[in-house]
Amino acid sequence: MFKDKKIKDFDWEKEFNRNYSVESFQEVRYYWWKDCYNQIGKFVLQNIPLNNNSEILECGCGSGNSSLRLASLVKKITLLDSSDNALKCAKKLADYYRVKNAEFIKGDVFHMFFENNRFDFCWNIGLIEHYNFEQAKEIVKEMLRVTKSTGWMLLGVPNFKSLAIIKAKLLSHGLLRPLTFWIKGYRLGEEKKYNLDSLKRLIRIASEESGIKIEQTSFDYVGSVLPVETPAFIFKKIDKFFSRFFSRFSFLILVAVKINKP
Repeated sequence: MFKDKKIKDFDWEKEFNRNYSVESFQEVRYYWWKDCYNQIGKFVLQNIPLNNNSEILECGCGSGNSSLRLASLVKKITLLDSSDNALKCAKKLADYYRVKNAEFIKGDVFHMFFENNRFDFCWNIGLIEHYNFEQAKEIVKEMLRVTKSTGWMLLGVPNFKSLAIIKAKLLSHGLLRPLTFWIKGYRLGEEKKYNLDSLKRLIRIASEESGIKIEQTSFDYVGSVLPVETPAFIFKKIDKFFSRFFSRFSFLILVAVKINKP
């Protein structure tokens, strides 16, 4: 159905070509990112019943940081990505966190070779927005297929109302590039705009077409309202106030669902 599923405008091998120490990885170095991953983990643990028998799949894992931080709580995590460099980064982080129960697999999120009903929890963050609705639906259907009959699935996408994404959008604007090329930070490429309603709709349609019921849905906005570059001492002083009253401008939108297969 989709002849070319690779992201043409984004070079994942280049993005994850991190030939430097793990201590310099953004996931480890910056307080903003640490806080973001703490919030992701908190949301998962509050909404998804993981235990030491649980098996997790993060498909389109990138650095795999989200799952690696949960590794000590579950039986096994499987990290799947089509990028060799992404998996190298994930392995470096696994060593850094001393994770021993992780498996790293190169594969296609559209055609995962895992058997049906394999994982207790299947998720990804920062993947869906790189595909249009029909392509994203096929990914979600694959995720549903490999998740157990009473398992859980989670999708996380950037919030286009957040300051971090607004900045990335401005930095990528063609007319501004001659003026902003020197500024460090992420630039938006071909990312599609998903909001809470469209994410819920995506999951609903994918589940209906797969003949799967959704029994429970949880969602939240996580990550700081503040820009990524906010110094830690400023972040710690004012983030709680901003996040409390302006949570809908946080960095990520998370939606988790409990599934029930016939």
